[in-house]
Amino acid sequence: MTFSPSEAALEGFRLTRERPGTVLTWCGVYFTGILVIALLMMISLGPQFIALAKKGQFTPEDVDAVGGMLAHSGLAFMLVLVLAVALMSVLTSGIYRLVLRPKEPGFGHLRLGRDEIRLTAVNLFLFGIGMACLFLGFVAVAAGEQVSPALGVVAGAVVAVVAVWVGVRLSLATPMTFATHRFSIREAWALTHGRFWPLLGMIALAACFYVMVWLLISIIGLAIVTVAGGEQGGQFTPMAAIAALATLVMQLILSVLQLVMIYSPFAVAYQQLHGDAPARPLKTSDATG
Repeated sequence: MTFSPSEAALEGFRLTRERPGTVLTWCGVYFTGILVIALLMMISLGPQFIALAKKGQFTPEDVDAVGGMLAHSGLAFMLVLVLAVALMSVLTSGIYRLVLRPKEPGFGHLRLGRDEIRLTAVNLFLFGIGMACLFLGFVAVAAGEQVSPALGVVAGAVVAVVAVWVGVRLSLATPMTFATHRFSIREAWALTHGRFWPLLGMIALAACFYVMVWLLISIIGLAIVTVAGGEQGGQFTPMAAIAALATLVMQLILSVLQLVMIYSPFAVAYQQLHGDAPARPLKTSDATG
């Protein structure tokens, strides 16, 4: 089967258009997961985090403070990391299931099982590779700057190029692991051999499409907040409450749409490169959400 980067990149639009109810279900699951993670952070990080949470809005300084708390609490950091990756893996599994195995039952195509556990493990492995590349980048820049600033820039650029190449070569590890019901790191590496540029083009297109959606939803959200008027005279008005709720909903939708529009193309890319016939379950006539 021929691999079409543009067709794969458009898969996020197709899923969102034909299964809006499913996407909203994922938003609800994502919101619940974030609440659970926040609750566990309150328990593990203690009064200092609770005091920050009570402020309602996080400033950049508050985010740095939370990062410092997690850095000084290895157990809390690992807990938050694993739970965040697990939540993303559950949602990603739902996306892959909708594309690759649409007849498989689940709540909004979401399940908690071995597929999700395997996907969490693979995502943690890929996260580790990303952190290793980031560390090597810092080391390369620091070592290069010992000779000259220009060499530091070149060293950092070389590491960045290598990291992108590795990332693209491993980009099908998650859909392939899901599709084959086993860890498929080596197989995904082999499948992407000689397909770096088409896959990179697909990823770039999908990212551009998401930015377009992000801009549209952000403009709508800004318009809602502007019409509501926000806070007036230091008092939290009903209209301001509506604006705050609308902002929260917009952020939830954007977070889930990011997963849908970035990860669903990988499922189609795996399907086409592996030579599988498309499931094509998504028809306007049966799109009940």
